[in-house]
Amino acid sequence: MKHVLIPTDFSIRSLRVVHGVVERFGGEPLNIILMHAIEMPTSIMDLMMLSRRSSHQDLITADYKDACEIIKNKYASVIHSMKTEFLIGNGKGIFRNFLLYHNIDVIACAAKDEYRKAGPNSYNPAELIRKSKYPVHQIPLAPRKEKYLVSAMSDLFES
Repeated sequence: MKHVLIPTDFSIRSLRVVHGVVERFGGEPLNIILMHAIEMPTSIMDLMMLSRRSSHQDLITADYKDACEIIKNKYASVIHSMKTEFLIGNGKGIFRNFLLYHNIDVIACAAKDEYRKAGPNSYNPAELIRKSKYPVHQIPLAPRKEKYLVSAMSDLFES
């Protein structure tokens, strides 16, 4: 079983990387961790209330949850588990411990970085990933369809 880390900004487009991961690893069972990176709070009150308040959980939208369910159902024979986790902090050691804790074997990212901040404390983990020395698979995504109005959810059904 392969454990794959995929950075996400909670957009439907960021979930398209999962299609490429399933194709790349064939029928091998996968555990997928969708990681969103946020800065460590700076005030002592925010640090004390971090686990209780969990305002970063509000960044996960209903559309994102629905899209995750669609993907899990579509690839039920391959995806053993798929969950969203938060990386809180931006140090190399914190990231290394996150990877070790989740038994990550490989990191998969979109070939073209289109990361958007989902919240005020979000950040792009590309630099941490580059410095991690873990194998990184760049997954090419189809270009955006600019001419027509297309539902973002419909992108999940294309492969």
